[in-house]
Amino acid sequence: SEGLKNNSALTSINLSDCNIGDEGCKALGEGLEHNKALTSIALSGCGRIGDAGYKELSENLKLNKALKSIDLSSRSFRDDGCRWLGEALKINEALTSINLSGCGFGSALTSINL
Repeated sequence: SEGLKNNSALTSINLSDCNIGDEGCKALGEGLEHNKALTSIALSGCGRIGDAGYKELSENLKLNKALKSIDLSSRSFRDDGCRWLGEALKINEALTSINLSGCGFGSALTSINL
């Protein structure tokens, strides 16, 4: 996360199908909190991210003003993960694109209260 916090050149990061879990999401979120250059992040197919990871990521998305696009496709969300994501989307006015295709929300989608 230290490298991401201070990096002013990196504009896009693709971690799709990586074996990133909750701890990885925490480190990523901490980097996003301070990064002013990153505009796109892809976490498609990162199946080990659970509610704790989404909570960390969502808390830091609330603070990030540079990120324009996030890809969370091909993931499964539970109610808490959806709720935290919804809260972040209400606050973050910089995001213009979010990909949630193939997420199979089911009843969890009702937790995103936009």
